[in-house]
Amino acid sequence: MEEVLNGIIKHNIALFGDNPKIKRINVGFTNTIYSINDSYIVKICTNYENEDNFKKEISFYNKNKNNPSIPKLYYSNIVKNDIPFLYEIIEKVKGVSLYSVWHTLSEHKREDIIKELCQIMKQIHSNKSTSYDWCKFMKEQFELSYKKVKQLHLFDIKEQALIEEATKNFDKYLLSNDFVLIHNDLHFDNIIYDNGIIKLIDFERSMYAPRDYELDILYRMIRKPWKFASEETEQYTNLNQYTNIMKYIEKYYEDIINIPNLDKRLAIYDIVYFMNQLIEYPHLTELKDDIISATKKVISNKNI
Repeated sequence: MEEVLNGIIKHNIALFGDNPKIKRINVGFTNTIYSINDSYIVKICTNYENEDNFKKEISFYNKNKNNPSIPKLYYSNIVKNDIPFLYEIIEKVKGVSLYSVWHTLSEHKREDIIKELCQIMKQIHSNKSTSYDWCKFMKEQFELSYKKVKQLHLFDIKEQALIEEATKNFDKYLLSNDFVLIHNDLHFDNIIYDNGIIKLIDFERSMYAPRDYELDILYRMIRKPWKFASEETEQYTNLNQYTNIMKYIEKYYEDIINIPNLDKRLAIYDIVYFMNQLIEYPHLTELKDDIISATKKVISNKNI
């Protein structure tokens, strides 16, 4: 990897200089990351299976070049010539995870941050796409995971009947014709806070989808903030400090809230998400309970 990094530095010497300060800051299964001169991040896709997601992130940067609330993209390599990996060079964002400071902020400041987040989301969502069959997309995800879950015999016959009754409503509730670019992994560990200003990071899961799908992770984080926090920041999560977030989103981003059947759609997203989680953690009864709770919301004639 040292040879690869040297090649990247040589190719971008005008940006880094002759003798840059290098620090390896992350070793993961999908990417290898370096800090250069404490100003730039070099992110190298060292897992070939992650290349499609890596290209999504590069595309996201290119579609949001004028958005000051995301890191600046200085260079991206999507054609492997001299360097055998895809890589990108981005601005090193100053600050800390929003998780690590949320508990220290006044409620007035929290509202200001969510207001700012809504403005950022609106700007990202201004990137439009043609429509596709959203219901089919979600059904395929559900059916793939549900088939695996049934093989594990985790639900009894009554519970399976309840789940399958809920899926009959997918077509009715998931009808969509407004498709925009979304972050698709919006939780507080992907929001960096610095002196009252926030920036978003990590765009490998970005996609074109109905705008309410941006709430999928965010709404789940609001209800279970500890689930998306890192080990370092989990200790700071207090459910009572997250209860007003949806109220602020409704106030500052009406278009993402005023969507027909939003309550049912969010419940369907929960079913799909928790079903995938259950495959990974079949021993967690909490996930089963979450799925059953979401199915009841889909079937119910009442709003969430």
